[in-house]
Amino acid sequence: MNRFLISLRDTNKEGRFSTGQAKPTFLAVPESAAEPLPAHKLKGAKEWFPAVIESATAQDDDRKALDIVFLVHGYNTDAKQAFIRQGLVERELRKRGFSCLVVGFDWPTGGTAVAYLYDRVQATESALQMVKTAILPFSEYQQADCPIRVHLLAHSMGGYLTREACRMAKRMDNWRINQMVFFGADVSSRCFSIGDSDSIPMFDHCARFTNYFSGYDGALQVSNFKNVDPASRVGRVGMPVDSPPKTLDVDCSARYIKIPDRTFKTISGMPSHSWYLEDEKWYDDLAYTLQGDMDRNVIPTRRKIGNDDFELIP
Repeated sequence: MNRFLISLRDTNKEGRFSTGQAKPTFLAVPESAAEPLPAHKLKGAKEWFPAVIESATAQDDDRKALDIVFLVHGYNTDAKQAFIRQGLVERELRKRGFSCLVVGFDWPTGGTAVAYLYDRVQATESALQMVKTAILPFSEYQQADCPIRVHLLAHSMGGYLTREACRMAKRMDNWRINQMVFFGADVSSRCFSIGDSDSIPMFDHCARFTNYFSGYDGALQVSNFKNVDPASRVGRVGMPVDSPPKTLDVDCSARYIKIPDRTFKTISGMPSHSWYLEDEKWYDDLAYTLQGDMDRNVIPTRRKIGNDDFELIP
């Protein structure tokens, strides 16, 4: 079985994806591959989209089409690491009975933690390509008579990229995401106020928005932002009290403290920022969220601590 992704990275002399921006490459990568390579590309979107839809409409054991989950990685994530995370998310969600096809949106990053400003620029420039290659083309598969549901999962600076993509697509009404989920998101918390004009398109075009955050996220401390935006990040403090009704916070701070071993087994990165991706409890809650069968108030992996505020049960 292939894993599908869209890459915006350029190619180096060794025939591998690098750190610069390039035109979109549409990839079908064998599940057994160690990393995505330019050699895995299909002829273009006209060949790639039918292949993705064919895989998604291959019925599961319950004779239902698979949900598509777009995964947008964060800063300082190379092509190999993004691919590893994509496969991990798909395996963990399927283990919990959520039949899905995880599709990667791989944008170029500088490859080091100190290249934050470079990654921020790349995320901004990649946003328009996300609109053109992912959001709008998949909108036709969100019609009432189509069995496929499309969700979006964004980590770290991938949340900023997603917010920018939705802002750019605000004049295009014919698109919709089912569940939109941020975790450890590198976006100013104040942007999630109900009156923020730049974020309104993001809320208007999803059925539900869930934000997972942790107060222990070391990557999102204000001193790490190189003076780009010193405001508190939504992935560290959560959303403001006046966020739109369809949004909700899930505080994961208590769960992070309870994790006995924060050493990564599959992925790499800063544990306090990326721990979600190897945590059983978080995947349990995420699977319930994406499935959408339960009201947010009765999901058993969380408890209510405010009007639209929840805590992941440690």
